[in-house]
Amino acid sequence: MKTNKIFLGIYAFVILALSSCTKESDTELIQHNDILFREDFSSNTDNSELNTPGWTNFNEIGTRKWSEQSFQGNGYAEFSGFGSGQLVNVGWLISPKIDMDLHEGEKISFTTAQNFLRSLENALELLVSTNYDGSNVLAADWTLIPAKTATFETERFERVSSGVIDLSTFKGKLNFAFRYKGSGTNSNLTGTYQVDNITVYYPSNVK
Repeated sequence: MKTNKIFLGIYAFVILALSSCTKESDTELIQHNDILFREDFSSNTDNSELNTPGWTNFNEIGTRKWSEQSFQGNGYAEFSGFGSGQLVNVGWLISPKIDMDLHEGEKISFTTAQNFLRSLENALELLVSTNYDGSNVLAADWTLIPAKTATFETERFERVSSGVIDLSTFKGKLNFAFRYKGSGTNSNLTGTYQVDNITVYYPSNVK
């Protein structure tokens, strides 16, 4: 009994000490993220023209379009100028519309990978528009958003995270797009880009 009383006394002292050390910041709201939009192309088949529902697959220059690919059960979107036989290939992959007025603090992240990139001119760009009408791609106003992507210095097929990209300044209905620039005849510009794991999210606070 004496041992138990000693143990209980020590236990009570520890609890009291911890309670007295609790700061106001310890009870502040804990921040986490809620997903607004996600696409991992999990329904992709291998080596066919990409037709994921809601997405626009548009070839601005040349006949080559984005393709859907799958490797070891993982689907992703891919564009390459290799084998097109065309001097210039510019292809857009445009997302469904996202309502930016429902939440605040929206952000986007995604992953990219490369194969046979040799030049910075063989580029993959992220753009956004709030006046794209769903069909006239070049008539819309597009804003180029700085984003980290795979480069020719990245190991082949190594997944590179874009990091957190802020979209919170945009209002209304937003589309984001990936634009590939390359060539089917210039060997320095025939590289391949792969895009996957796209997530648009916003911060949500809970107690």
